[in-house]
Amino acid sequence: MHTDMPPKPSLAPHSVDIGISPPTVHLGQPFSLNVALGHPEHFRLELLPPPHHPSLDILSNARSRKEGPQGATTTFSIQMAAFELGSLELPSFQVEIAAAGETDIFVLPSQHISVVTSLAQAPSQLEDVRPPAPLFVSDYAVLYGGAAVVAMVLAFLLTWKWLRQRKKEAPSTVPARPLAQRTREALQALWAQALPAQGKTREYYFMLSEILRGYIGELHQLDAMECTTTELVASLQRLPSTQIPLEAFAQFSYEADFIKYAKGSADMAKCEADLAFAFQLIDKTTPPDELSSARACHVQPSLP
Repeated sequence: MHTDMPPKPSLAPHSVDIGISPPTVHLGQPFSLNVALGHPEHFRLELLPPPHHPSLDILSNARSRKEGPQGATTTFSIQMAAFELGSLELPSFQVEIAAAGETDIFVLPSQHISVVTSLAQAPSQLEDVRPPAPLFVSDYAVLYGGAAVVAMVLAFLLTWKWLRQRKKEAPSTVPARPLAQRTREALQALWAQALPAQGKTREYYFMLSEILRGYIGELHQLDAMECTTTELVASLQRLPSTQIPLEAFAQFSYEADFIKYAKGSADMAKCEADLAFAFQLIDKTTPPDELSSARACHVQPSLP
């Protein structure tokens, strides 16, 4: 089913394509609800968790995005299983749409799935319940137990022999480098590519945003790479404490989204200022001993 959506003042896709495969299922048989939403390329779409349905189980949810000459298409593939016979109405799925600091909720049209019994015969043809019949099973418990013991002994001997053949001195492991040091190296490597000087401002802000999001995600154990800017800022605001300048970070993120998805422009001074902000954010959120170590190993690049 394909529907062209009329223009709306709020954020909304311009086309919706919904399909159910297969349209008729047995009780407990998985089926897929596939939703393809056409929208401008600067939109970011997220499927919100649906309300609980007593007769449905949601098994998995996958999302993919494809860019095209007329915009982008985001596809959601939701695998479910039904446990009620008849024509079953699926829950009303909602999609959050974010663009340039604004968000809106789009409700997908309701869908139905036909659920039939998995019995091959009609009820009138079913046979009566047969009485219990004796079942003779050979007792191999002793044999199985002996085989298990022998297998455990052999496994122990092989492991012991392998351990004796290993070198007495295990190879030294290199400790993981501090998060601040790794992030500063990534920022220095990004600036060394001179993307703004080559007119690649959009690519520059994609990489700069990913570096900062990766740093914040590892710092506070957040899924920062998959969140929208609105979701990430809300998650940071819910933290008990953080040294991240939330207002400045939110302004940077929304401006970066505008450059990345709405093809906004930024001059060299803007690129330099945002890189300096990234270094300042790391300095404010890094313990003093780790920060001094990171600065000793790496020097912030001089901006032209």
